[in-house]
Amino acid sequence: MLNLTLLGGKFVFLGVLYLFVYFMVRSIARDLRLPSVAATAGLTHRGIAVAEAGSQAAPAPVSSADQAAGVWALVVSQSPYLQVGSAFLLPVGERVLVGRAAENEVVLNDTFVSSSHARIIAETQGLVVEDLGSTNGTVVGGRELAGPVLVGHGETIAIGDTVFTAEAR
Repeated sequence: MLNLTLLGGKFVFLGVLYLFVYFMVRSIARDLRLPSVAATAGLTHRGIAVAEAGSQAAPAPVSSADQAAGVWALVVSQSPYLQVGSAFLLPVGERVLVGRAAENEVVLNDTFVSSSHARIIAETQGLVVEDLGSTNGTVVGGRELAGPVLVGHGETIAIGDTVFTAEAR
């Protein structure tokens, strides 16, 4: 009976070892994958003005009422999927959903991003960031969110492997 138990233990150990190797190889392959033009196309902007990196003006005009109330920008400061330096322009009162699902205004094709990951609302004082119960959480200024947080100019918002910087414009 002892031999049978030891044999079963060997198979369980080998199974766990193979799973470990599989997940390590998958993680390494994901980290080594270079962003392509197709991956950069994961940036969508349904109703949101998006300024490309290096451009001075946003492609979509901002109304004078929005300019008087203020405009905030989510600038991509680090991402394997989006072009670094591109910005999502959010007039005050604008509400944006960020996630992996196609129905979000900002789509991040990242395995660490939930389908509906976070909600960002532009207010005159800053951006209100709220995690929508995502699996991996949302990090603002190095701290994981426990509830809605007001984010000011220059603060960072990390969603998956993408890091945004909030800017008042």
